Amino acid sequence: MGIIKAGMGAIRGAAADQWKEAFFAGEMGSETLMIRAQRMAGQRSENGGSSGVITDGSTIAVGEGECAIATEGGKIIGIYDQPGEHTFKSNRSKGVFGGGLGAFAKDVGQRIAFGGDVAITQRLYYINTKELTGGAIRAIGIPLRYKDEVTGLDMDGGISCYGSYTFRIADPELFFKAAIRSQVARYRMDLLKQMDAEVLTALAPALAQMTEKGIRPNELPQHAEVLCEKLRQVMNDKWSGLRGIEVFSVGLESVTVLDASMLRDLQQTAVLQDQAMAGAHIVGAAADAVRAAASNRAGASALVAAILGKPSAQQTRWKCKCGTENSGKFCVECGAAKTEEWVCSCGTTNQGKFCTDCGKKRL
Repeated sequence: MGIIKAGMGAIRGAAADQWKEAFFAGEMGSETLMIRAQRMAGQRSENGGSSGVITDGSTIAVGEGECAIATEGGKIIGIYDQPGEHTFKSNRSKGVFGGGLGAFAKDVGQRIAFGGDVAITQRLYYINTKELTGGAIRAIGIPLRYKDEVTGLDMDGGISCYGSYTFRIADPELFFKAAIRSQVARYRMDLLKQMDAEVLTALAPALAQMTEKGIRPNELPQHAEVLCEKLRQVMNDKWSGLRGIEVFSVGLESVTVLDASMLRDLQQTAVLQDQAMAGAHIVGAAADAVRAAASNRAGASALVAAILGKPSAQQTRWKCKCGTENSGKFCVECGAAKTEEWVCSCGTTNQGKFCTDCGKKRL
């Protein structure tokens, strides 16, 4: 009874799988990376064949930005990457319309040996090869080492970058081999988290390549396009061999140099180690001090007096015997004349016409 039941099942299954079919991708939006093919079937269709059989001679429709991959027993037997209609070829599923009654009888015999079921499974998948968005760059405080070629100063700093990137599946066969996990479909979000992390890992080498060429950290925002291209090259070298994916474009919203003021201070310190540069800095500082003194009234008078070699008004103030401070020749309180001090050749300080120590007359 078992053989008879298997034989009847094999005949019914083989008969149902003789019809040629047409396959298409269906709805494959920007979120979909890979999806199982759909069969075109109308209300009048007599095709009720097995889901694991693709009859020889069936049509595979491929649209723009798509690639179809056919497998047999898990092995890739066909890649259809050009838009248009393609014909499926397989010796395992010839059918009566492709191989005549002999092929039908052979198919039935194989199915009986496997209990009435097909001996091998055939599948058709579609890969999305369009540009896909959604990749994010959120790099905060990436360590950056920079050597100033002018001063020889070796500095450590940091960079923060914000932006986005797009990608596409450039090698559908490699992507299929890397992504297939007995799943009906793979979606963009399945990979984005891992890809975003790998982009951050690749950002440091890309920055290092730029600084090695003499680009200063504070100049990086002006070289955002170069940084994008470097990042794209680094990621393509990794992803193209790993998943068959390439970075399509990279855009940076902002590039911020951390501790920029500290880097400037370190550069200034290094510059002042040169004697000529240090002398120029002192001259500049003195000029700034002169301009600052000239900006206020009291300071201006002292500055002019110093330039002319004369004491300023602040320097000629004297205190009268009555205790009043004055700036003129006579006391404003008692009218006494200003008594000027002079130093004798013997070293004694006097106020009168003769020295109180040696008696010499004031010259």
